Amino acid sequence: MELKVGDIFECPEGHEATIVWISEDKKVIAVRCPHKHFSKVVKVADTKSAMSRHYPRKEREIYVENMVFLIKM
Repeated sequence: MELKVGDIFECPEGHEATIVWISEDKKVIAVRCPHKHFSKVVKVADTKSAMSRHYPRKEREIYVENMVFLIKM
C-alpha cells in the first residue's frame, strides 16, 4: 500500500487522521488528528499563590486538539 502526504490514516485512538509526514525509508509516518486527545496531567498554581514561590497545588487534565502522532509501519 503506497501512502502519500494528505491521505487518511487511523490514529492510535481510532480516529481518522491525516498523514502529514513520511520518513525517507517509509518506516515511520506522522499523522495529525483533529479530535481532542488526553495529553497529561499538569500541576497549576493557585490564583492566590501564583505570585509567591510556593509549588503548584492543583492538578488539571489537558486535552490537545490536532495532536501529531508518530507511527511505526
